[in-house]
Amino acid sequence: MEKFLDSLPKPVLALLAIIVGIIVIMLINPPHTVCDTQEAAFRESQAGNLFATEFEKKKIPPTLVKAKESCQLGNSAGSCYEYFTSLRQIAIGVGKGSSECVGQLYGIAEVTQALNDGLELMVRLAWGVKPPEPGMERFNWMQEAEIAIFCRLKSTYVRANGEEAWTQFRNKVYPKLPGEAPVEASDPTVSAAGMKPANLVFTEQGLWNRSLFSVRCDSY
Repeated sequence: MEKFLDSLPKPVLALLAIIVGIIVIMLINPPHTVCDTQEAAFRESQAGNLFATEFEKKKIPPTLVKAKESCQLGNSAGSCYEYFTSLRQIAIGVGKGSSECVGQLYGIAEVTQALNDGLELMVRLAWGVKPPEPGMERFNWMQEAEIAIFCRLKSTYVRANGEEAWTQFRNKVYPKLPGEAPVEASDPTVSAAGMKPANLVFTEQGLWNRSLFSVRCDSY
């Protein structure tokens, strides 16, 4: 190889050196894509809400964390207002992404966890501590404003991941819903020990009819 390089004219060697240098730079710093630009803008817009920030070298947790805790403890429209509003802002931010980039935005670890957790929690809060009857009871205390946010999150999920992924997500949530009433009231987001999960009590249609998943989002 050394003899071969020595035999090459200096202009050719110089050209080869430039080409190798460009390749190394591209490997170390890949070209910035349109999706990368959209992700950077999204991260900036969600600093403090979804992403932690720093102040005087101290890491400040995102407000979404505390808002979620308040929602879980309060289990009401008032206590969940900040949390649901934050989720809506995240979904809107992801939804602003172009069709080829929305998957990358949803694929950000913090986004995936926030929106998936938010969808699941909304379903569990609406279901309550015992299986609701089909009809308006399946919404529990949630009104149009909360249901509209659920539909926004669902729309963002489906756009980024597809209908099949949404069906799989729904089937993962059903076993976490209580299939029978507890002896004593408890946190609706935590299944009581020994209770049958909803998917072992109801048919798929029965689960659908009683859950927030069945809401007609084209009306919101």
